[in-house]
Amino acid sequence: MSAPMTKSQMAFELPHLSYIDTRWEEPAVQPAVEPVRERGFASWIAARVAAYRTWRQNVRARAELNRMTERELFDVGLNRGDLERMFDDRFNRDLLERSRTI
Repeated sequence: MSAPMTKSQMAFELPHLSYIDTRWEEPAVQPAVEPVRERGFASWIAARVAAYRTWRQNVRARAELNRMTERELFDVGLNRGDLERMFDDRFNRDLLERSRTI
């Protein structure tokens, strides 16, 4: 005996994986756009707010990666030694240079 199933019960939906971001692995996917430099106090404040938001986003991402188990990190192609390198531009200069040439 089989139970009736609806079409929605057979649908497959990918999970929302917040810990995978192509900007960290492949900057060439989204080349960096040089912003037009504006002058003045408002643009200075806007730049500081943007820098703060980026910093907070990196802190949240680092915390989420640190909470992952070794197996979960392995599943996304990382290990504990990669975590600091991901957020330090000194280790990513080659990737940053490649993104500027595209």
